[in-house]
Amino acid sequence: MNIYGYIKEEKRTFLEKPFSAVDALVFSWMAYFDFEKIKELYPLSIKTIKDIPYYQKLGPYYTAVLARPSKKIMMALCDSPRFKDVEILDSFSLSDKKLNVQFGTLAVRFNNIIVVGFRGTDLSYTGWKEDFALSYKDSIHSYSLATSFLNEVMQNYDENIILCGHSKGGHLCTYLLSELEDTNRIDLVYSFDGPGFRTLDLFKGKEDRLHKFIKIVPQSSFVGVLFSNETEMQIIKSRNVMLLQHNPLEWLVKNSDFIYLKKRAFSSKYLEKAVNSWIDSLDEKERERFTEIVFGELDKLEAKDFKAFFKGIFKQMGPLYKAYRHLEKEDRKLLIHVMMKLVRNLIKPEKKKIA
Repeated sequence: MNIYGYIKEEKRTFLEKPFSAVDALVFSWMAYFDFEKIKELYPLSIKTIKDIPYYQKLGPYYTAVLARPSKKIMMALCDSPRFKDVEILDSFSLSDKKLNVQFGTLAVRFNNIIVVGFRGTDLSYTGWKEDFALSYKDSIHSYSLATSFLNEVMQNYDENIILCGHSKGGHLCTYLLSELEDTNRIDLVYSFDGPGFRTLDLFKGKEDRLHKFIKIVPQSSFVGVLFSNETEMQIIKSRNVMLLQHNPLEWLVKNSDFIYLKKRAFSSKYLEKAVNSWIDSLDEKERERFTEIVFGELDKLEAKDFKAFFKGIFKQMGPLYKAYRHLEKEDRKLLIHVMMKLVRNLIKPEKKKIA
């Protein structure tokens, strides 16, 4: 079963069964939901959400990419003996094209523990552009937003805290563990298939913090092995294949825990070498200019996000080719240069050294 099945079948409360990695994934996925319309009701228990008409529709769940299964998960949480009495304390989200930031977070409380979950990337061009910026910037705007939200939670409440997040959300959790001045109140940090960092010394001089860190990736992980990874990873089983394994709703759960494996798939290791060596083969200016060109042209399309883009993908081919033909000569040369390097590294990966 997946986490939906876990929510439906796990009848024990948090007093009867301690918090687990599967619970952390549930709250990480909740961080994708839009709770901004009910902030004035905080704190409120999860079980009350099913009585709010807005949350009976799909609108609040589109930020989770998979809206329909996310709505099912939310309704199951409302009836779950384990989750229904969990309190939502606070939330915050921001998507700003000018700031190049797409961010979301959620704080919940139960049994004198607070869980802060961070949202991964949605289908907006802004969110993906911010992800691409990780290849050439040491800091993104989401870092400051995550720090501010966590500091506010720590100031307003006395309980210890568990951090968790999927994809970019897991990346933000890792960043917080490495950058906080004081981590005494941080009990655990879960990164679910979150990408790594450009620097190899993220925890240099702070190695004692790593005992709080748990990184979990599916066996064919691609996103979770991007950039440097100096921490151990727990490998779990997914019923999806290849890149689709990034979808955590297909990760398998048995006996109230994930199904763990001993090693990653060959495809994951191959893509890790190929894509990281491709990024490493480009200098920072090339990475930045490539990002600006690609997303600058995407912004000109009628399709205003990746959901619309892929829904009418064949209609986008003509406008994209026209946009390419109208690029400056140097920009066209750069696009060809970057894509040819990707092809070469997919054929024969070189040793990577992200910088």
